Amino acid sequence: MLLWNILRLVFILQKIILAIVALIALAFGLGSQPTVVIAPTETQPAVLETPQTTKSEATATPAETKPVQKPPEKKETPTTTPAASATPPPAIKSIAEAFVDLNVPPVPTSPPATQSTNEKARAALVNIICTTEASGPLNSISASGVFIHPSGVIITNAHVGQYFLLKDYPRKGFMNCIIRTGSPAQPKYRAELLFLPPSWIENNAQKIDDEFPTGNGEHDYALLRIAGTVSPSVTFPDAFPYLPFSIDPPKESTEVLVAGYPAGFLGGITIAKDFYAASSITRIGQIYTFNANTPDMFSIGGTIVAQQGSSGGAVTDGNGTMMGLITTSTQGADTASRDLRAIATSYIVKDFEKESGMAFETFLNGNLAAQASAFNTGTAPTLTKALTNVLEGH
Repeated sequence: MLLWNILRLVFILQKIILAIVALIALAFGLGSQPTVVIAPTETQPAVLETPQTTKSEATATPAETKPVQKPPEKKETPTTTPAASATPPPAIKSIAEAFVDLNVPPVPTSPPATQSTNEKARAALVNIICTTEASGPLNSISASGVFIHPSGVIITNAHVGQYFLLKDYPRKGFMNCIIRTGSPAQPKYRAELLFLPPSWIENNAQKIDDEFPTGNGEHDYALLRIAGTVSPSVTFPDAFPYLPFSIDPPKESTEVLVAGYPAGFLGGITIAKDFYAASSITRIGQIYTFNANTPDMFSIGGTIVAQQGSSGGAVTDGNGTMMGLITTSTQGADTASRDLRAIATSYIVKDFEKESGMAFETFLNGNLAAQASAFNTGTAPTLTKALTNVLEGH
């Protein structure tokens, strides 16, 4: 009997040791890791047929994807069939079984989204409307953006921000961009371009007049700064509602909330006068990379937000922290058959420092008025010229 009790004690101690090893493995990332594939090239977006017929900025047609270990210039399988996640080694599976036997719950990566998360995301969300005069080389657009700093900094896509570069082309005041908030969206603020990655213009300027411009989301972000209100009757707040940035990389299966101003099934009058934000809970799917095996972009499936106009919208975790910026989507007859994609905020933070030479947090907490002036007088004219050269056939 004593021997039997000793054996039982040894067996229980063995399970406890396995559980401790599992916790250490989780803490140091020794478990299975998601497969990361090259980010697909999608159709980027954009347009309203006339200033009064709003068609919003476009989401996307999937192109092709390349696996991480890719031969140069070789096209591989479409992103609709991404590689499966790596299978954990047998030792990890045994540890997982020990967890089950001991009834030890897994460590959550993020709390589930709640009503307060939804309210926080919608409060920080904005609708960006850029309308043009008639008979010009550009069309009007509708897109989304997110406040990410209480001083009034908005993040959106570079393929939206480029229209701020063209606000005076082909003549001064040709493009009029305003920021709307709320549901229904109401005109509130005027904004100026604060930063747009020069690399995005270098890689995409030639697509400015394409009917269906394509892009994979790399460098596809821009910062705007609230510079005033649309009328004296609008109160300028002491602080804007905003979403803080996450620097943690995305993980597969994490529950997230997505929010934007989708307009794919709406007419121009509805968008102009009765336009509502939308949000939905989903989970992170496939994770993509731009150049190496780093988690730069991720899939968030098909929801009501998977429509034209949602680009520049937010992906948040259960704490209301922004994890991603909606960028592209595959095409489909309905939202359920589409796959929305977002670039990770962790990627944006790193890429911003490469593009600007300044840490993202340092930039946001600096003299934003001076930084906007420096960008618009120093860098922006060169970027604008690259776009207008394409429009003029140079």
